[in-house]
Amino acid sequence: MAIVPKLIELEGPPLERGRAYGRAADTQLRHGLGVYRKLFEEHRLGWDSVLSYAAELRESLAKRVPEAMDELAGIAEGAGVQLEEVLVINGRSEIINLHAQRPKDTSKLDDGCTSAVVLPEMSENGQLLHVQNWDWLPDCAESTVVLKIRRDNGPDVLTFVEAGGLARAGFNSEGVAITGNNLVCAQDGTAPFGVPLSVIRRRVLEAGGYSKALTELYRLPRTVSNNMTVSCAKSGDCLNFETTPDRIYWQAPEGGCITHANHFTSPAARVREMDLGIARGADTLFRDRRLRGLIEKSASKHTLDTLAEALDDRFGAPRGIIRSPQGNEGETNAYLSATVAMVLMNAGAGEMRIRQLPYAHSETTVFSLS
Repeated sequence: MAIVPKLIELEGPPLERGRAYGRAADTQLRHGLGVYRKLFEEHRLGWDSVLSYAAELRESLAKRVPEAMDELAGIAEGAGVQLEEVLVINGRSEIINLHAQRPKDTSKLDDGCTSAVVLPEMSENGQLLHVQNWDWLPDCAESTVVLKIRRDNGPDVLTFVEAGGLARAGFNSEGVAITGNNLVCAQDGTAPFGVPLSVIRRRVLEAGGYSKALTELYRLPRTVSNNMTVSCAKSGDCLNFETTPDRIYWQAPEGGCITHANHFTSPAARVREMDLGIARGADTLFRDRRLRGLIEKSASKHTLDTLAEALDDRFGAPRGIIRSPQGNEGETNAYLSATVAMVLMNAGAGEMRIRQLPYAHSETTVFSLS
C-alpha cells in the first residue's frame, strides 16, 4: 500500500504557523530525524557534532531571514524537539557538505532527481506543466507532508516537503513553481553558512510573482550547489539555474521543454566548475536527455498523465529516470538509490499530484491550492 503524504493547512504569522505545523507533523518529523541520525552515524558523524553545525546555521538564518527563523522555531516548539534538530532537516545538504566534517565517501550520498518543464505549446490544455522525480533515501517517504499555506502579506503556497522543512517542490497562487536537483562542485562547503536550500525554495515561493521570485533566488547566499528550475504558469515561461556557492548559471528553454538531472550542463559551468556529482551516479549524463527525448517524441500534446508515463521510464533500471533499490547489488550507493516521490504540478490549475515510491506503486494523490 502506498504512503500518502499528510496535508497540513497553515495560516497566521510565522511563529504561530510554525507551532501548528510542528504539532501536526510531529510523527513524520521524528521519523525523519531518526533517518538522518542513522545516516550521519553510519558515516561516523556524531549527532552532537551535527547539532553543533546546525547551531551555526541558526545564526546565519536569524540574520538573513528572520521570518523563516521564527517559523522554524515554532516548528520545533510545536513538535517538542530541539530547534537545531529542525535545522538539520532543513540544512542536511549544507551539513553533509561541510569540508570540516563531511563523510569520507560522499559517493554514497546520492541525492538525485530528474525534472522537466513543458511549455504551453506542448501541453494539451495550453498550460505550463512542471514535474520531477525526487531521488533520495526511500525511508524519507514516511517523513513527507504537503503544506497548504494561506498568507495575508503574499501569495498562498502549496509545497511537498520533508516534515519540518519549509519547501521542496511547490508553487504559489501567482503561478510560480520550483523544483530542485542536487549538484556538487569543488566550492561546496568552503563558504560560511548561507541560507539552506529548503529555506531558499520557500522564500522564492513567498516572494510573489515571477520577477520577485527570480530576484529572491539571486539575492540569498548559498553554502552548497543546487539546480533550481523556476517556472511561471501566468507567462508560460521557465528558467533553469545551476547554482554554486559563488555563481549562478541561468538557462532558458530551447524548444517546448527543458529538462535537468544532476550534472552541470550550461557551457560556462562545464568550463569553470569541477563537477563532482557525476561520480555519485553517472546515469545523470543520460537521464535529462532521455526524458527530453521521451517528451519531444510524443505525437500528442502533454498532460500530467503523459508526463507521469515519461517519468516512469524504466530504461537503465534500477538507475534511470525512475530508480528502484532492488537490483542495485554491487552499486556503491545502492542502499540510498530510490525515487522517493514523483511530483506533478500544474500551477495554473492549482494542482499538485504526488506518487510516493513510484517504482513500486501507481497510487497518486491530488492536492489543490484552491
